Amino acid sequence: MEHNREKAENTTDTRPEPRKILSAAGKRASFVGAGIVVFIVVLDCLTKHFIRTHMHLGEAIPSEDAFFSIRYALNDGVAFSMFQGHTSVLIAIQSILVLVVLAVMILFLRRMFSAGTLCAFALMLGGGIGNLSDRILFGKVTDFISVGSFPIFNVADSALTVGCGLLLLCVLISERKKGA
Repeated sequence: MEHNREKAENTTDTRPEPRKILSAAGKRASFVGAGIVVFIVVLDCLTKHFIRTHMHLGEAIPSEDAFFSIRYALNDGVAFSMFQGHTSVLIAIQSILVLVVLAVMILFLRRMFSAGTLCAFALMLGGGIGNLSDRILFGKVTDFISVGSFPIFNVADSALTVGCGLLLLCVLISERKKGA
């Protein structure tokens, strides 16, 4: 038995030192990204809850004719009310998309892409989670922001749109830097 102890003590471990998954900057970036996601989800849930509890379906404040109004609407489809009546399929597709965005964010944190790219994915993830939670809990998404003749939307939709726009901008800037 003592021979085995000596052998174990004299054996050197030739395996490489485990490397850190995230640097200090990567950890800060992950906290910022998580903070953006949480902020969007909480803001989206609170605003939708407020609308559901303080307004009647179809009600508009200040009025039907105003360019900007808060108008309570339910949407069981996706953007621009497409694919209405397919809630379970939409939940499945949206769940997959949320997981894909989360996976991409994790990979980006390891490779330390730009802060703008991280923010873009965090906005998209927060928006995706916000609308997915509504769809799972209520079978429909609560929309309430009405601007002109544009379809009624919510905080999650805004985050998704801004996130997609920001990602496109980051890609264009990155490509321009590569070409320069």
